[in-house]
Amino acid sequence: KAPLRAVWPRLECLIHGGVPLGPFASQLREAFGEGVNFHEVYPASEGFIAAQDDDPAAGMRLMTRAGIFYEFLPLEKYDEQRLAELGKATVPLAGVKTGVDYVLVMTTPAGLCRYVIGDVVRFVSTEPPRLVYAGRTRLQLSAFGEHVIEKELTDVISEAAQRHGLVVGNFHVAPRFIESTDGTGRGRHHWLIELKSGVSIGLSAFTQTLDAGLQRANDDYEAKRLGGGLQATEVTILPDGTFERWMRKKAKWGGQNKMPRCRSDRQIADELVDEHLLTASA
Repeated sequence: KAPLRAVWPRLECLIHGGVPLGPFASQLREAFGEGVNFHEVYPASEGFIAAQDDDPAAGMRLMTRAGIFYEFLPLEKYDEQRLAELGKATVPLAGVKTGVDYVLVMTTPAGLCRYVIGDVVRFVSTEPPRLVYAGRTRLQLSAFGEHVIEKELTDVISEAAQRHGLVVGNFHVAPRFIESTDGTGRGRHHWLIELKSGVSIGLSAFTQTLDAGLQRANDDYEAKRLGGGLQATEVTILPDGTFERWMRKKAKWGGQNKMPRCRSDRQIADELVDEHLLTASA
């Protein structure tokens, strides 16, 4: 198929936001063609939060002069059931640190006061303030106390796919619970991945790369793995189209809908596996 730039030769830029490009960047670059720039923005219904500037480093510049007052609640202190008590735990922009995951809190001219929009951000610099989107407060993977967020999973699978020459179409990560012989509950992470390329995959090596990558990205996951609280990663490769069929059944295909990258339960994972088995038996 011809890239879009072959049809629109003056096409120069794709503005994107809401979902980290991560493992899908190569597909988009191929679809758009050579010479098309990618520009990331961070809009929300509550306000326009940040945008990529001319700095080539990762991160978007926080818009601090657009009438919005920002506060940041450390993710480790976040508790959805105790929000009214956590006001003192928030820090202003002047108090943020790089590398820390914060829940974004906004006060806007439209009337929102200390509103938690449900996003998690991480600063990559403070002068000037530049951040990356790290995930959603309700979409974390911590069934075993590992506190893994969407950004870590996206970064890890992006690096693993590049290393093994694979193109990822979609993915979701869930816990796999295992009852051990001593009666204690243990388990592992279960990655469900849809690949777009016809390249043969060395599943064992790819699985080990994901596991090792997440250990480097997340100290809690590493501690659980080395301490025996989590067993080695499990990967299931799903056929092309499985995620699309699942999202269509949920009436969430297209538009502003996003595929949840992780959950601390198996609700989505089991539905994806069932969708695959149903299609395979048809």
